[in-house]
Amino acid sequence: PEAALVGALGQANGRHLSLLSRGVDPRPVEPDQKLKSIGHEETFAHDHHDADTLGREAVRMADTVAWRLRRGGLVARTVTIKVRFGDFRTITRSTTLPAPVDDGPVVAHHALALLAGVDPAPGVRLLGVTVSGLLEGAGQQLSFEDAGGASWHQASGAVDAIRERFGTGAIGPAAAVGRDGLRVKRRGDGQWGPDDGPVAPDWTPD
Repeated sequence: PEAALVGALGQANGRHLSLLSRGVDPRPVEPDQKLKSIGHEETFAHDHHDADTLGREAVRMADTVAWRLRRGGLVARTVTIKVRFGDFRTITRSTTLPAPVDDGPVVAHHALALLAGVDPAPGVRLLGVTVSGLLEGAGQQLSFEDAGGASWHQASGAVDAIRERFGTGAIGPAAAVGRDGLRVKRRGDGQWGPDDGPVAPDWTPD
């Protein structure tokens, strides 16, 4: 009852909570808030101590984050990694790029560089890759100047076309291939940011 809430929380808070519980809220709905970041993070079943294992996970996350950037017609200026250790100590590391990006190898390159500065010896329980500083950027000509000068934009477009036709499991970075085949990050695996939208069923070779 409202009287119980007011008695426990005071007049203003108690009445406000009572109204909310009945679906009464005068505040305006803001459905079109500007997106601030897109990311993936995963809590592992057990702590990881191996840098190579964590690197492969970072590449998988970076690949899917970049794919979702392109699907949304966006580019990003900042790459961030989040690392949570087994004792729940959490750190983040970020780098702001000289030019906006939307290509998986570029995001992965910077994520791996950040991850190289983290000692996994205590055991990593959670890893995340996020991009932020988002801009409308579909169709921009992007390059990977700081990692050899190769342009990845056309290759990324070909990857997108293959995934649209055959599903998310049809193609991905080599680092994401394991004993059970290609493992890509999928919708619902700890992601935030815009939904991927309709996706064809995952393709499996005969």
